[in-house]
Amino acid sequence: MLLLRRAGSVVSRVVSRVASFSRERGFTAVVRSCARWGLDWWRGRPSRGRDHGSFEWEGRRIPYFVHDYHYTWLNERAVEVALALEVLERHRGASVLEIGNVLGHYAPVDHTVVDKYEAAPGVLNRDVADLDLGRHFDLVLAISTLEHVGLDEDVLDEDKPVRAVERLRAHVAPGGLLWVTHPVGYNPALDARFRDGTLGATRMRALRREPSRNVWREVPLDEVWGTPYDRLLYTAHAVVVAEFDAP
Repeated sequence: MLLLRRAGSVVSRVVSRVASFSRERGFTAVVRSCARWGLDWWRGRPSRGRDHGSFEWEGRRIPYFVHDYHYTWLNERAVEVALALEVLERHRGASVLEIGNVLGHYAPVDHTVVDKYEAAPGVLNRDVADLDLGRHFDLVLAISTLEHVGLDEDVLDEDKPVRAVERLRAHVAPGGLLWVTHPVGYNPALDARFRDGTLGATRMRALRREPSRNVWREVPLDEVWGTPYDRLLYTAHAVVVAEFDAP
């Protein structure tokens, strides 16, 4: 009975979203998008053994990351997780702090993880904007997490991500790195702070998705600002990768 209620709740939410976006985009366009998503989901499943190819980043080819959790072959996780795992590999043996419980869903991790809401073994439930762990880390990671801070919470606060970045930089050891991925369009106020330099990123690079398939290419940063986020399918069409050196 509980499973039936949960299934009914999911169906209800899906129907509600389709109805809402149908009014905005038109019923035919929404049905076409959903049908394409379903077909791509079926074709791309890891169990089918399909070669998902690779993308170019900083002059080298990196294989797309494919995993059943959140269907990475359909969204930005295909590039975000691939890049994050590469950064982790470069920092093998270093002390690592991850904000947002992301990588643990895809690979074994033994680093410190902070997530305000998700309850899981080894995950510290803390608010990143007030974080003080009393120590420093060689690498601090935040994979598509900061855009939710101050937005997907009970109290809206456009400045909260700025405070969160300040707290994260305070946890970076001398010579260390804060590494962040940010889906453009999800939180326009945070987009603006990345763009105008308020956050103080040392380096920023960008990836953009093709309109109708999950193929990504590195593009100049100026090309991604203003890219809309697809809230129907929960998919970003542009991602900024930002690096912050230790203060």
